[in-house]
Amino acid sequence: MYSLNDYGAMNADAGRFEAYSRAIAAAVKPGDVFVEIGCGPGVFSLLACQAGARRVFAIEMEECIQVARQLAAANGFADRIEFFQGDSRSVVLPERANVVLSDIRGTLPLYGHSIASLNDARERFLAPGGVLIPACDTLKAAVAEAEAFYTRLVSPWQCSPHGLDLSSSLTSVLNQSYGPPLQKEQLLTEPRTWGVLDYMAGAAKRVEAALNFQVLRSGVAHGLVLWFDARLLGDIGFSSGPGGSATIYGHVFLPWLQPVALGEGEHVLVALDASHVAGDYVWRWETQIAPAHGRPAIHFRQSTLEGAIFSPPSLRRRSADYVPQLTREGQAHLWLLSAMNGKLSLAEIAREAAARFPTLFPEWQQAFECAIELAAKFSR
Repeated sequence: MYSLNDYGAMNADAGRFEAYSRAIAAAVKPGDVFVEIGCGPGVFSLLACQAGARRVFAIEMEECIQVARQLAAANGFADRIEFFQGDSRSVVLPERANVVLSDIRGTLPLYGHSIASLNDARERFLAPGGVLIPACDTLKAAVAEAEAFYTRLVSPWQCSPHGLDLSSSLTSVLNQSYGPPLQKEQLLTEPRTWGVLDYMAGAAKRVEAALNFQVLRSGVAHGLVLWFDARLLGDIGFSSGPGGSATIYGHVFLPWLQPVALGEGEHVLVALDASHVAGDYVWRWETQIAPAHGRPAIHFRQSTLEGAIFSPPSLRRRSADYVPQLTREGQAHLWLLSAMNGKLSLAEIAREAAARFPTLFPEWQQAFECAIELAAKFSR
């Protein structure tokens, strides 16, 4: 969930904001219908109105949509913007749009349900001949030096405070993704493209590639850095990479199991895979480097699945053949949801829940708080 301060930082990122502003000005024609997915405070919807949009549909899941309504009124566009709070995949619009815009990426476009949402918008929201913004994102990768960050990452587990051995935790630590900002000078290889997300054609949720990096200068490598180059419309776009024009997104850093000294001209082979699993992404990166300069061959096989911390019961509950049975808390939640049938108030539901589940809700106020949370998420 983003705060207003987060949205302010997005607007202050000139590389991102100016590129989107130019794309809106170029794409939106007087009389057009415009859709913004993940509108936040709705600034891009306001710009679409300025560009002459006849009707704007602004979609946002979080409560920040209330701020968007205020800004629409303050700027005199409340009569042209219709707001929808919820997942765009569940929203039904009264008409199709000439322009559909989104920025529902995380650090990378491979984030949550963003690809599925954009594919759905192309199918259901966009009029024939309409424009999607962004048009495509190109995924980039390079081998990088990150000594300071890597040291901060591993040193708490390599030291032995009071004689304790914490090193077994390093496997989990080094099989996760991180987001340190890196500089262009930290790249040891030329960037390689490992995926293109063409939203007009329909983007795949899984991206994989076999990459061959050539080392440009000698140095000590600590892992891979990932970013994206966005093409919003025509030649309008930005890069989130080290030294790029947009900085708000940051970078994904996939650490290696140990630093590796590399010489100019060496080759680093990486098999990179991002798979969408249960609403999130699992990253796999396998690295191979031939022996050189007295150094043995390197072979790292890593995955964020290895870095995840699961207990045996938790893993069992995720298996395909697991037969689930609700806990007492689950039964209470099921009853609370079934009671939200449009006939009872939250107070009435809570009092009945407290009577039915006294060990869970010794006081009806506890049931009331639980009912509020469920109603906020699932009621209309």
